[in-house]
Amino acid sequence: MHCLSGFSEQKFKKIARKFNHLYFKIFVKISIILGAVRVTVQNKEALENLQSKVVIANHPSLFDVVILFSLIPNADCIVKGELIQNRFISIIIKNLYIPNNIPFDEQLERAKKSMDEGNNLIIFPEGTRSKPGEPWEFKKGAARFALYSKKDVIPIFFGGNEKIGLRKHDKLLQFHPTERYLYKLKVLAPISTKEYADMPMTKSATKLTHKMKEILEKELPN
Repeated sequence: MHCLSGFSEQKFKKIARKFNHLYFKIFVKISIILGAVRVTVQNKEALENLQSKVVIANHPSLFDVVILFSLIPNADCIVKGELIQNRFISIIIKNLYIPNNIPFDEQLERAKKSMDEGNNLIIFPEGTRSKPGEPWEFKKGAARFALYSKKDVIPIFFGGNEKIGLRKHDKLLQFHPTERYLYKLKVLAPISTKEYADMPMTKSATKLTHKMKEILEKELPN
C-alpha cells in the first residue's frame, strides 16, 4: 500500500508522527515562553524511548492531548470519525490515526498493529474531558485496547491548578484568573496486563479499568 507522494504506508506514518510531535512540542514551548502555561513532568525519563504501550491519563482540559503528543514522538490515538469529513485533514487522519466510527474490532486490530510496530496508543479512559467537581467515569475501551494487544499500560496523572476555560462546559473565551495554567504531570509505574491474561475479556476489562482509575485517583489532592 502506498500513501502520499509515493511513500510507503509505514514510512509515511513514521514521518507524519514525527512531524506532529515536533509541531506540538514547539507549540507547547511557545505557550510556555509567552507565559500562558507552565509544564513540569515528574519521572519524565520513563517516557524516553517508550515503545508499544497504552498511555492513559485523566483528562481535565483541552490542552492535555497537546502536551502528551509533545512528550511522545511515536504516538497513535483514536480520533473522532467526523474529522474524516474535513478535506484538509482527512488524508492525515485516515492514513495515520484510528477513527472511532469504524467497527470496534477493527479499531482493536489497527491499534494492535500500530503498537506491534513500536508506536504508543494515547487514550483517555473517560472518553472526554472530566466534568469539574464530578467523579471520574472510566469506560472500558482503554483496558480492552491494552488487553487485546497484550501491551502494558503507562498511567500519567495531570495535576496543577484548575483549568478554568479549558474544561468541559466552560464558557467560550473564559480563562484562568491568573492567566497561566499550571500542568504538573506525573508518569506512574506501568500496569502489566499479564495478570489478566487467563480471564474472559469482560471480566479482565472491568478489573483493569478499576485498577487504572484507582492508581490515578491516588494522585488526587486530599
